[in-house]
Amino acid sequence: MDIRQLEYFLAIVDRGGFNRAASALYVSQPSLSQAVRALERDLGSELFHRIGRRAVLTEAGRALIEPAREAVRSLETARASVAAVHELREGRLDVASMPSQAVEPLPW
Repeated sequence: MDIRQLEYFLAIVDRGGFNRAASALYVSQPSLSQAVRALERDLGSELFHRIGRRAVLTEAGRALIEPAREAVRSLETARASVAAVHELREGRLDVASMPSQAVEPLPW
């Protein structure tokens, strides 16, 4: 199972079908179907009942929705965290100090 498969699965759920999800993801419908079939094989359970051109979630598919959303959110959080450190918006910044050179103390 990989994150791409979970994103594809969620796109089908959110868009209401394989064709609309494929269009939204800019992938071919056969590629999307293959990825979902691979996910189903990996999980050992069908996620959709395929009825003609319709796809209806199975019980296993319904059970996967929230864990899949959490996994995708976690990945987005991880990417944002790394980007924040990379762009120095967050993280640790070490500042080197200059050696003092005969600096007179302040008068107070």
